[in-house]
Amino acid sequence: MAVKFDDFSAYTDFAKRSFAPATRLNETVAGNLESLARFQYDLAGDFMQLAIDQMQATVKARDLGTLVARQSEIASKFVERTTQRQQAFARIATEAQASVARLVEEATTAARKAA
Repeated sequence: MAVKFDDFSAYTDFAKRSFAPATRLNETVAGNLESLARFQYDLAGDFMQLAIDQMQATVKARDLGTLVARQSEIASKFVERTTQRQQAFARIATEAQASVARLVEEATTAARKAA
């Protein structure tokens, strides 16, 4: 019985080592998707806030001049937020690319050592 247990232990160790790169890849992809989902959620919130601000400006405006001034202010704030979101998206993309590149480099190094 001890021999079979040793064989099984060797098999599970081999399985862990062989699937480790795939597991790390899955963890990396899941983390990147989570970052992207949170980014999209924040972006949707920005668009929702834009719509609410525009509706409030339209309802509260007493004349055309104040409406145009308020709409211009709302648009300026939205452009600022959108610019920040674009920078955040570029950072997320760069981090995702770097994490995948590290993973590939680690796998390549491990494969070279094993060969």
